[in-house]
Amino acid sequence: MSDSRRSSRGSSGRSSRSKSSASGGARRAAGVRRASSGKPAGKGSEPKGTSRTARTSGSGAAAAGAAKGASAKGSSAKSSAAKGSGASSSPKSTSRTSAPGGAAASTAASSSSADTGGRTSVNSRHARPGAKSAAATTAAAGGAGRAGAGGRGRKAAATNFLNYPRAGAKNPWRWIPSLRLIVGAMALLVLCGLGFAVWLYNDTEVPEPSDFALAQTSRVYFSDGETEMGTFSEINRTELSSDEIPQNIKDAVVASEDESFYENRGVSPRGIVRALVNNLSGGSRQGASTITQQYVERYYTGTTTSYVGKAKEAVMALKIDQELSKDEILSRYLNTIYFGRGAYGVQEASQAYFGKDASELTDEEAALLVAVIPGPSAYDPANNKEKSVQLWDRVISRQVNVGQLTPETADAMQFPETIEPQSENSLGGTNGYLLAQVRSELLEQGFTEEEINTGGFTIVSTIDPAIQENTVQAVENLPEDRPERNHVGTVTIDPSTGAIKAMYGGEDFVTQPRNDATQSRMQAGSIFKTFTLIAALEDGYPLDSRWDGNSPKTFPGWTVKNFSDTDYGRVTLEKATASSINTAYAEVNTEIGPERTEETAIALGLPETTPGLDADVSNVLGTASPTVTEMGEVYSTIAAGGVHHGSHIVKNVTRPDGSTRYEFQSEERRVIDEDVAINATVALQGPPTTGSARDLQGVMNGREIAGKTGTSESFRSAWFVGFTPQLVTAVGMFQPSEDGTSEEQLTPFGGEENITGGTFPTQIWGDIMSPSLEGQEMLQFPAQVQLDNETRERSYTPPPPPPSQEEEPNEEPTDEPSEEPSDEPSEEPSEEPSEEPSESPSEEPSEESSESLSEEPSDEPSEEPSESPSESPANEGDDQEASRPTQGNEPEGGVDGNASEDPAGVDPADRADALPSAEPATTREDGSA
Repeated sequence: MSDSRRSSRGSSGRSSRSKSSASGGARRAAGVRRASSGKPAGKGSEPKGTSRTARTSGSGAAAAGAAKGASAKGSSAKSSAAKGSGASSSPKSTSRTSAPGGAAASTAASSSSADTGGRTSVNSRHARPGAKSAAATTAAAGGAGRAGAGGRGRKAAATNFLNYPRAGAKNPWRWIPSLRLIVGAMALLVLCGLGFAVWLYNDTEVPEPSDFALAQTSRVYFSDGETEMGTFSEINRTELSSDEIPQNIKDAVVASEDESFYENRGVSPRGIVRALVNNLSGGSRQGASTITQQYVERYYTGTTTSYVGKAKEAVMALKIDQELSKDEILSRYLNTIYFGRGAYGVQEASQAYFGKDASELTDEEAALLVAVIPGPSAYDPANNKEKSVQLWDRVISRQVNVGQLTPETADAMQFPETIEPQSENSLGGTNGYLLAQVRSELLEQGFTEEEINTGGFTIVSTIDPAIQENTVQAVENLPEDRPERNHVGTVTIDPSTGAIKAMYGGEDFVTQPRNDATQSRMQAGSIFKTFTLIAALEDGYPLDSRWDGNSPKTFPGWTVKNFSDTDYGRVTLEKATASSINTAYAEVNTEIGPERTEETAIALGLPETTPGLDADVSNVLGTASPTVTEMGEVYSTIAAGGVHHGSHIVKNVTRPDGSTRYEFQSEERRVIDEDVAINATVALQGPPTTGSARDLQGVMNGREIAGKTGTSESFRSAWFVGFTPQLVTAVGMFQPSEDGTSEEQLTPFGGEENITGGTFPTQIWGDIMSPSLEGQEMLQFPAQVQLDNETRERSYTPPPPPPSQEEEPNEEPTDEPSEEPSDEPSEEPSEEPSEEPSESPSEEPSEESSESLSEEPSDEPSEEPSESPSESPANEGDDQEASRPTQGNEPEGGVDGNASEDPAGVDPADRADALPSAEPATTREDGSA
């Protein structure tokens, strides 16, 4: 082809492109989508391939713009390089070629350029270098656009050192750490762990045997923090050389505690895994401790059960195993381990259990010493022989399993006898009971025996040294002819906190380790009436509600008598409390239900497991057997206005470094309404004022006192529990049988015919409280209040008397007040009973019931008593006798010491006949008995 023709054809192309561009601009202006570049004149419509190629390439606006620019700039070069029109190639082939791969943008640019000339592939191949450069630029721009759009271009660069969250990844994958990051983190942790382990290993020093389990004395102080009460430090320890320790105990301890001892490196990986699986599966926590680790525990003067603590033990165990021989480790272990009974090391343990040197131990005895190692106090044969025998047999079985003993030898072995434990001299005297109680409370708070003995703690108790001294002196003030087996227990409590300020558990803890204040139990007697009193107040019966105080009184299946069968007539609840009238309180308990008495006792703090505590109707007379401390805590709740505080003897415990190991945290809770507690206190002021404990008026120098005396069946126990606004003191006296298995009647002494609550228990109470409160403010109890729940009749109004009996109403009112001590009841009943039975009884019930406000109670009691009196007394002899001793305290208060005179001129049969007539009149309709 000639040059002129090429030139002509090129001019024609430029002209055509110019027109096409102009027309394209017009279309864009009109809102029509821009078509491909112009085509040569005379050609058909624009091939579809170019348009599809542009779409397939997926280039964005930037790529299209770049292609357009490149096409415009290289237009003339492409035109001159193009071949004749007859050699044009298929446009579809161009679009298919340019679509795939990262070269799409470049192809798109060429295609766009070729469209203007009609032969894309030829123009691309023959394009000038400048044009090719522009095409490359366009391709790069298109590739970048596709990579940003999620194509198969280059990966996005990391935005931080860890590449987290991951760049270029879509949610949620961008938040999942890469494998490289995870592996790197794990490797870093491993390196740090190894570095720490190496540092810890090199920094750990192997302690000398003398550094283990040294006697760091734990000292116990009175509440002032300065007066020392005693110590927990009597530790007996004698070291033996490896040659002096018998082989039989070495073999036994290896078989029982760590059979892989001679093979392991101080720790047992298999044991650790086993313990970990057990702990994670919810089993009891195990430590997987080897003998070497147990030896290390002695250094920490306690058992470490946390995983961190076990890790420390493991490091020291590894180092000890590297530096000491196995035999040396075993010998040190047996010289430092605690065996109980204050004995550290096998030599002292041999003396404590068998009274011989370790070199003389038999195989049976060696197995027993090893058996008690896991729990020296709990597994001591003196404390739990059954468990001790079980563990002893386990040790022998393991020795057989490892080949140390033959089955025949094991079968022939007998459980060895041990000697009696020797009490620590530091626990001698009355303070021994205090120290033992301190230890007991610490054990309840999670301390271990060994920790207490060797922890070097400073223990401050709640015991006031002055009050404690007054308490001991009060018991010593008893008459010299006091029987040897007469026991006394006392406790004094601060009602605002529950802190025990003083306690008397016996004369000498070493000779009698049983604490008569916290462990000995005795029947409560009439001090239990306080629970019925509170329950009645809660149920709406006011203090001036009236009840029948005549004696005897029969209820379905139960006959009750007052002390010496004294008749009191109709009495208020307050009077019944002051004089501790059995029959009146029996009626109250029947009215409210005996379960209410039981519930109230438990609510105030008496344990549900108290022996004899039940919902029987006789529970009001004190058939339960609490301890002195339990009753002191219960009455403290009343003194605190109905707020219960648990009694405690430990104030705080401090470590040798001055940090706090334990501090008591008070947990108070309201158990009865404050107004109920106030009115109960008002009623309880009767016994110390006009009742059986009235002798205290001459001892307490005008201080207000509230409390209750009590005497159990056959005078087997005598009580007085009383309080002032500042302090509560409970005193109990009883007499165990010679063998200590039962209670006997209190042997009279000091000139008393019968030991009741109003005698020596009241005397002891006064001797404790009077000097203890000296110098303190004379506080008064709150006055009686009107309770919102008083739905019962507040007072009894007798019915109008029959016309023919004008004298009776004049005498009955004198019975109602019943405030004249006991002479009135003694005379009036002696004259009237003979007349009332025949006339009064038949009329009074019907009249009272017609005028009563609550009619249901009035009908029932009017019939029950009338039928049962003749039947019950004969069948209920035991109940009758049980009710009389519970009132052993009444003679002093209720009858003013003249109980024997009151019923003198009255035939008991007449009184019994007269009761039915009175009972309906004292019907429960008005809250009276």
